[in-house]
Amino acid sequence: MRKLTDGSTSLKRRRFLQGAATTGAAAAAGCLGGGGGGSDRVPMDVTEWPPEDLESNLNLWNWYDSWAEYAIDAFGEEFDVDVSNTGYSSADQWYSQLQAGNDEIDNIAATTNWVERSIENDFLHELPVDVMPAWENITDRIKEASSYQQDGSTYAVPESLVLYPLTYNDEYFDSAPDSWGVLWDEEHEGDLCMWDNSTVSCQIAALYTGQDPIQPDDYDEIEEVLIQQKPLLQTYWGDYQQGMSLFVNEDVVAGPLTMGRTYTARFQEGAPVHYTAPQEGAMYTSDLFVIPKGAPNPIASLQFTNWASETENAAQLFETMGYQPAVDISDELSEEDAEFTNWPDEWNLVFSETLSDEVRSRYDEIWTAVKAA
Repeated sequence: MRKLTDGSTSLKRRRFLQGAATTGAAAAAGCLGGGGGGSDRVPMDVTEWPPEDLESNLNLWNWYDSWAEYAIDAFGEEFDVDVSNTGYSSADQWYSQLQAGNDEIDNIAATTNWVERSIENDFLHELPVDVMPAWENITDRIKEASSYQQDGSTYAVPESLVLYPLTYNDEYFDSAPDSWGVLWDEEHEGDLCMWDNSTVSCQIAALYTGQDPIQPDDYDEIEEVLIQQKPLLQTYWGDYQQGMSLFVNEDVVAGPLTMGRTYTARFQEGAPVHYTAPQEGAMYTSDLFVIPKGAPNPIASLQFTNWASETENAAQLFETMGYQPAVDISDELSEEDAEFTNWPDEWNLVFSETLSDEVRSRYDEIWTAVKAA
């Protein structure tokens, strides 16, 4: 594998199947406008760095739990701010609060599609990235893969790049499986798993059947192959820990799992696992820091967003969670870690842009039928 050098080279040469990530974002349900009270100050009031008069509290909603624990102590001590974090498992948990009128959440780590929805519905503060020193640390590879701007304004700062690969037991397989078809192979019956997630599983089935996972053209085929697959599976996993445990305990030999959980299973739990992007393609997205309207501590949140993009603090995201941070941390990685994070040039990667309401609804209908079959 090619050693990571700088953050501006490796994604540009890859053959992406993505469309423009910043167009056609689906409008979310609920009222427009951020609502809520919050501070009289807003991030765009900051015209010079560092910002003055930080608030004394900061309320994070960040699902990178282990990294958040580090941030609570490190950022809190450096800036004399009392930091708390609410971990979450579904974006609905924070998005519904923004819909109702936020007056609690200061900073969210959110996936791209939910950021797009939040921008469309005017739930987020614009950010003064031109005066934030750490903005320059965000690599071009991440900026190109993220959707965080509208009409020339920036509403988010990329946190990490998230790949949804095929994870496999590398002691069971002589080489990485080259097709999602391995999850339909009767030879592995009872040793396979799928994610109990309508979008992820239907998109895998779309890739397997040669369809565009963002705009499929044969929903019946997607449903049919998922029903055919069902008897071959040991289980559908519902949360990340459960999915990782299936591989750590060697209960399964192949299935979808995030890159970060695969890293944790391999390097922290000693599981014989690795990951790949099959020839049909694999989905990827990005997580981003956003400051919602109504945030009671928006200036502390802005300082935190910049702090999180400093190299030392971004490196901790990889060390604790196994995800590629938005910042080039190649100088911080061991050779083994650099190899793990290095995605081959020939991989087909499909950007997980926001689905239309129709596609999302059809995927939900398919998944309900599959689970009931």
